[in-house]
Amino acid sequence: MAFVVSRQRKIFYDLDGERGPYLLLYPSLWMDLQSWEEAGYLDVLQQEYRVLRMDPLGQGRSDDSDDISDYLPAARLQDLCCLLTALELDNVHFLGIGEGARIGYLLSAWEPNRLRSMAVLDGHPYVPEEYEKKTWQQHVDWVKAQDWEKIRQEPGLKELSDLQWDRIQKVKSSNRIAALQAEMQWPGVDQELPPAPSAPGMLFTSTRESSFMKMREAGRNCAYWRYHIFPQLEYREGLLDSEILLPAYLDFVRRQRWVPRNYEGGYL
Repeated sequence: MAFVVSRQRKIFYDLDGERGPYLLLYPSLWMDLQSWEEAGYLDVLQQEYRVLRMDPLGQGRSDDSDDISDYLPAARLQDLCCLLTALELDNVHFLGIGEGARIGYLLSAWEPNRLRSMAVLDGHPYVPEEYEKKTWQQHVDWVKAQDWEKIRQEPGLKELSDLQWDRIQKVKSSNRIAALQAEMQWPGVDQELPPAPSAPGMLFTSTRESSFMKMREAGRNCAYWRYHIFPQLEYREGLLDSEILLPAYLDFVRRQRWVPRNYEGGYL
């Protein structure tokens, strides 16, 4: 495991796979880079891609902060772009969940030339709904009270292993609270997204997901973006079961034919 320094803090990452295009995996707020391996993603993806996993600020082995401003969108994106620049990477495939989904939208809006394709799950590009803010606030209250049993009953977190929970509880409460409070300040980037993004996108969702309508709306509003509806969502180790997501994801990403950025015809 290696690291880069962004904003005077260490951001750790791992790079696996020996051939193929680069694929960046960005986790949700509760996950770290090890989660992708534990949930079965890494073994499959590294057969065809060079897989880049990172621990965002305040997660995994990366440095932390109890300042909300360090977790706001511009700061998060700066850390990611610092990593890509340090590794001299451009035009990467991107797969993000939760917080990672919002980072994917930011890349599409603010740094589109860094994307080769974008796929997201469990996060829409719009200003958070009141029910979302209430959920994050409830998580803040539970973290303050160290009530891990209630947090562990939340959707997507029930299937976390004891080992994952041990790592989550090692994160300082002040850091987790700052990150959650920053989530509540997510400004939305739907007005900044171009009507025809420079990279194709896939939005994965389910009719049982609370953000289903928002995800479908985003998929309809942007050219070159599509949405895929799963009949159900089953989680494993905190991530959507790889046996459900990866066949659909790989079908999408294998169809993408990269065209140089100076080609005016867009993507084929």
